[in-house]
Amino acid sequence: MFRSEHKPTLAIAAFAVATIFAPAPSFAARLVAELSPSRIYFGTQTLLIVEVIDVPNASWPSVQQVAGLDIERYGRPSVMRDLFTGRTTHRYQYIVTPAQPGTFDIPAVSLKAAGGILKDGPFTLQVDEAALRFRTAEIDPPEILVGETATLDVYYQGVRPGLEPVVPDVDGLAIRPVRIGRVEVTEREGLPMTIHTFEVKAKKLGSCEISGITFDGVSADPVTVDVLPFVVVAAQVSEDSLVVGSRTTAHVLIRGLPQSTNLKLIAPQGIRIAPSTQKYRSRAAGSLFSFDVTAIEPGNFAIDTIELPDGEAVTLDPPLTVAVRQGGAGDIFACRGIPSTEETVVGEPFTVDYEVFFRGDFQGAAIDLSQALFANKDYIRIEPINDLAYPDWQGVPVDARLGNSRIRMLLGSGEYNGQKEQLLRFALRITPLATGELPLEGLRVVLLLQIKEERRTATSFFSSSQTKQFARVAEVPSHQVIDPPGITRPPTYRGAVGRSFAFVTELDRTTATAMSPLTLTMKITGESVGPQFTPPPLAQVPELSREFDVSSTVHGGEVTDNTITFTQVLRPRSEKVTELPALPLVYYDYERKEYETVYSLPIPLEVRPGSLVGAAAMEAAVDSPPPAGDRPTNRATAQPAVTLGANYTTLGKVVAAPLSIAAVIAILIAGPVCIIVVMTGCWAHRRRLPVAATKQRRRELLHALGKLDGTGDFYARLADILQSYLRLSFNLPPGELSSDALAKALEDARLSGRLQEEARSLLDACDAGRFASDAVSDEEKARLTMRASELLKELGRGVK
Repeated sequence: MFRSEHKPTLAIAAFAVATIFAPAPSFAARLVAELSPSRIYFGTQTLLIVEVIDVPNASWPSVQQVAGLDIERYGRPSVMRDLFTGRTTHRYQYIVTPAQPGTFDIPAVSLKAAGGILKDGPFTLQVDEAALRFRTAEIDPPEILVGETATLDVYYQGVRPGLEPVVPDVDGLAIRPVRIGRVEVTEREGLPMTIHTFEVKAKKLGSCEISGITFDGVSADPVTVDVLPFVVVAAQVSEDSLVVGSRTTAHVLIRGLPQSTNLKLIAPQGIRIAPSTQKYRSRAAGSLFSFDVTAIEPGNFAIDTIELPDGEAVTLDPPLTVAVRQGGAGDIFACRGIPSTEETVVGEPFTVDYEVFFRGDFQGAAIDLSQALFANKDYIRIEPINDLAYPDWQGVPVDARLGNSRIRMLLGSGEYNGQKEQLLRFALRITPLATGELPLEGLRVVLLLQIKEERRTATSFFSSSQTKQFARVAEVPSHQVIDPPGITRPPTYRGAVGRSFAFVTELDRTTATAMSPLTLTMKITGESVGPQFTPPPLAQVPELSREFDVSSTVHGGEVTDNTITFTQVLRPRSEKVTELPALPLVYYDYERKEYETVYSLPIPLEVRPGSLVGAAAMEAAVDSPPPAGDRPTNRATAQPAVTLGANYTTLGKVVAAPLSIAAVIAILIAGPVCIIVVMTGCWAHRRRLPVAATKQRRRELLHALGKLDGTGDFYARLADILQSYLRLSFNLPPGELSSDALAKALEDARLSGRLQEEARSLLDACDAGRFASDAVSDEEKARLTMRASELLKELGRGVK
């Protein structure tokens, strides 16, 4: 942007001079045209937009007329000039209206210019016929007096030129067309909407249904107009928030009743209504009836009934609402919850009714469950009760926020400490899915209240108001959740509660060697599924434990929607195993009050003869690992180790001369000193020797990994090296390496999650390869060896 504190005359002149004497760019004159859009529905229109570039004094281009299309100039041409390039663009628009559906070819648009003719095209316009459908019918107003008229609009999708809707005769109404076939286009779909407008005049009292309207055979839905002896036009109160003892005025405007009618406005309990002694006037047509409304007790009240002189009651819709509060500062006096029962059988819902006594002009409410001891628990379901009904108490419905949802409350009045106060009531339905004591404390109610202060003196009047937030924690006694009485709990029951469950099992493979590990995946779906859910105890299932070795470790617990997934390792004991049997899941059906069992489907298995291999590296003690790549020595042929003193029958001659007192004292003194020196040396030796030996052993394992070929029991030897290295690095006990022990050791060493996952992944690959029946490729063996080498090197850098 050019900025100067001086007038820009000189700058503009300089710019003009520079522009005049600057070499003018040369542009080729051209004409560009397009249809926007090129596909429309019959009954709508499109634009043919033409731009003429760098043609001085251009005029309207020439467009030939096409049969079935009406092409007319639309609006005025526009001119756009680019100050920097000097380019000039003239823009012209033609509106194209099809007279029928079909495909139309518009010839090229042309313009005579100096040196020749500019043109663009031809263009193709596709005009589709929209299906004829009834959309909606509206009548306004829906209530009229005898002799009055209402407007009926009937909407159809699609266009049928020359056709008019058929309207049957309706008793008590006179219907005549006003505007037939007016077309509008929907903004989103571009569909034509044909609107037929009728004038409906009432001839007698009653509710009249207008049905049977058809347009080209398509029927419209019926609409109803009520012809009444009078019509309530409007109703309002001058002040909808009162203090106990104060007064406001309610106005009701009615057409069809004379002003002298003895009309009554029925007052609910808590307020008093009487005809107003002051006369009011209205500019709108009709009779204005005014009433004085006096607040008697606090609460929220709805005035919804008018009584005629003959005793007939008419309902106001919507009703007039008045909020009445106690005078003085606002506050929440009490917030309490009352459970429907003191104890509940697990899985059965109970309700807690909450009462909130307060003073102030109610503006809004919210329920905060963030600190509630029973909220955010997967084994407890909380539902708002939005169809509240109290037989001996009435209140006006109001909506409040409950987390990310809404809850319906009732606002009225109640007695607290012998005095009428405003009362807010709501209720929650709670379903416990676990037994024990259920604390119900911590729910917080937050109210937004407007506080008004008024002071009157003989000479002045002062009034002020402010909106403040008040909060109070509800006081609710604890609740007991008990087991179903008189029903014996099955031994394999683990707390599942619901009306139904689905139990699905999967195996990572169905062909294996005896005692090879199989990963069992269990998916449990039900209404009470959550992180607290416990899988069935498979080791206690005789049909399973008889044929399989069942790991005591269960992994998983991930919850997706209402499904939780667990994994557990099984090993078939022999080649005689032919299937994974159907597994039971026991749950408690709280509706039927019985324990039920659902079974998974059996899975066929093919088990080949074999035994567990690859655990030799974990059989030795931690301080004496066997060499990597060497086979364990056959104990039947190994030479026995030499034991000190094994070849001697005597310990030598005993000194015959007795020791002197000095010698005895010297021995007593020197003995402990020698023992301390020897123990210190042994401790230092143990400190240095294992570290050096461990490092040497790691080097040997890496060397053995480099010489590992792809013949024979490749997976078993690779597993031996991996397990030996892990056992040395993390001081794991001898025996088969468990994933739990490895995971804990890696976490204690504070290694990255990537290294932990890589170690487990390699061990799983070795375990699966050892028991696989198919041969493995040389490329796969080389890839696994490279992965193992990189892993061991990273582990060597991460541990001492």
